[in-house]
Amino acid sequence: MKIKNILYWLLQLFPTVLGGNFLRQLVYKKFFLHANFIIPEKVFLLGIKNISLGHFFRVCPNCKLMSLENGKIIIGDNFFANYNMFILAKYKSITIGNDVSIGPDVMIINTNHSMAKQTLIREQEETAKDILIGNDVWIGGKAIILPGVTIGDGAVIAAGAVVTKDVMPFTVVGGNPAKFIKGR
Repeated sequence: MKIKNILYWLLQLFPTVLGGNFLRQLVYKKFFLHANFIIPEKVFLLGIKNISLGHFFRVCPNCKLMSLENGKIIIGDNFFANYNMFILAKYKSITIGNDVSIGPDVMIINTNHSMAKQTLIREQEETAKDILIGNDVWIGGKAIILPGVTIGDGAVIAAGAVVTKDVMPFTVVGGNPAKFIKGR
């Protein structure tokens, strides 16, 4: 177990060393992921033990997948994410189906702070809810997916949308907060 941790942190600290990308792919595949995937340099995976990636996982540079406090990230097959995608799973899970495409600068976060009046917000506990994203979903650039949301199969999330409620299958939603635009 210690060797895995050492290799993982070395790969995070030295991603641009000559051959670093090849070494990252080799080590991730052998020790962590067991799938056909492409993880370029400048991609940050934290809590790798609680991250499960399907076959043909591809992300662009500067993407972050963070699993904290036993949160789980489960991603299906044929996944693609553009630059700067950020996924944070804390306490609960984020599950993403097969054939999902995510645009640049998308945030998927399953935690929030409580907001009771009598206590400073920074001193309050976090709340977490599962997020479920179905199969064949497209999430446009700069969209934000918030805790407790289920996005149905075949849905399209417009660029810049803030998704605060469930999205029905095969619908297009957009805006802040995201609202129904049309069927797909």
